[in-house]
Amino acid sequence: MSDVLVELIAMPAVVLGIIALIGLIAQGKKVQAIVLGTVKTVLGVLIMELGIDGIIGAIEPIQQMYQEGITPILPDFEAFITFDEGVVGAVQAGDVGQIGAAIAWTMFFGYIIHIILARITPFKFLYLTGHMIWVHAGAFAILFHSFGLSLFWTVALASIVDGIYMTVAPAIAQPVIRKITDQDEFGFAHGQTLLNLLAAWVGKLIGNPEDTAEKVKVPEGLNFFRDMAISISVIMIIVAMVGALLAVGQLGVEGFLDEISDGQSWFVFALFQALAFTAGVLVLLQGVRMLIGEIVPAFKGIGERLIPGAKPALDVPVIFPYAPNSLVIGLIGGTIGQFVAIPILALIGWPVALPSMIAAFFASGAGAIFGNATGGKRGAFAGGFIWCFVGWFLISFGYHFQVFGDLGAMEASGLFFTVPDAIVPGIFIWLIAKLFGV
Repeated sequence: MSDVLVELIAMPAVVLGIIALIGLIAQGKKVQAIVLGTVKTVLGVLIMELGIDGIIGAIEPIQQMYQEGITPILPDFEAFITFDEGVVGAVQAGDVGQIGAAIAWTMFFGYIIHIILARITPFKFLYLTGHMIWVHAGAFAILFHSFGLSLFWTVALASIVDGIYMTVAPAIAQPVIRKITDQDEFGFAHGQTLLNLLAAWVGKLIGNPEDTAEKVKVPEGLNFFRDMAISISVIMIIVAMVGALLAVGQLGVEGFLDEISDGQSWFVFALFQALAFTAGVLVLLQGVRMLIGEIVPAFKGIGERLIPGAKPALDVPVIFPYAPNSLVIGLIGGTIGQFVAIPILALIGWPVALPSMIAAFFASGAGAIFGNATGGKRGAFAGGFIWCFVGWFLISFGYHFQVFGDLGAMEASGLFFTVPDAIVPGIFIWLIAKLFGV
């Protein structure tokens, strides 16, 4: 019986269910609400794991197509997918060396530290972007786990870094948020803060905030990409078709059928791998939404009671209505930034993150809004371009040098983080660990 209990409390789904249970009980919820919230949290994790299986199943053949198609030309070429939720979900589901449990406990204790810091420091923000709470807890837990630390020290150190991050990040973004929104009612809570601030700094250098991009007319047809299912499908179909053509060019049609698609037409195979990837992402996000829908209210209710006067720090879409033209300009600039960075990375022999419309829209779009606030339309385009151009080098560096350890050995093969707020601190901590011979 004791072995069964040990196995249960080591499972990430159960750990997160316990955390939701504690939060709901602490708020004095009724029994029905406590049971419902706890079960939905566990189900959210299980749905998330199904999505991860689908994503990984689709990623591997697409990677193989690029490897087969480009390796004869560039022998050191290596492609991978940049997808934060994918990394954390895969590692948590794999739970190698109890890392799944470490992620769950880091999420819990990191938020407690955040609440304490928000209470005792001038940084009165409550970080409420659920999937980013999960992603950063996962990233920092994975980082310290990769140093070979025990579960206790992994959770302790990761929670401290995580709590500091959630407290400081909204505060350093707030001066630009005030420029964007002309008010001071809420903060910004997303893992792209550092590159957004770089975009704002560059915008200030090269542009004029009075020459705002919001006076520019942007074709409505580009709004097509705001639907995540469509945008991911379009970009992944393009990515998969390019990979398939490269592989067919090197292996021939027969070689493709024998070595990659197991007899299925190269066109049909590539098309459905792309759509399978999108389906996996949508399933994953549904699981994440269910998980976060129960976890965040538990955290929020406790936090608001403990930090009087705190401002909510919210997800990136809250700034989109303030600069819709900049958002679309960022999409264009970010797409260009990726396609400029990718061949450079391939030529210098670093691994290449495949194009991501998620990053081009949500990250470069926000980078453009930050750039527009300080540098007008020049700042908007530069912000969008810089976010993905610089971001792709950061992502490639982290993957190439295994800053977060061997993710493949943690069941996240071919995946890496996107958010600079995890990668940049990760690189600094990794370098410090290297200096001390860890």
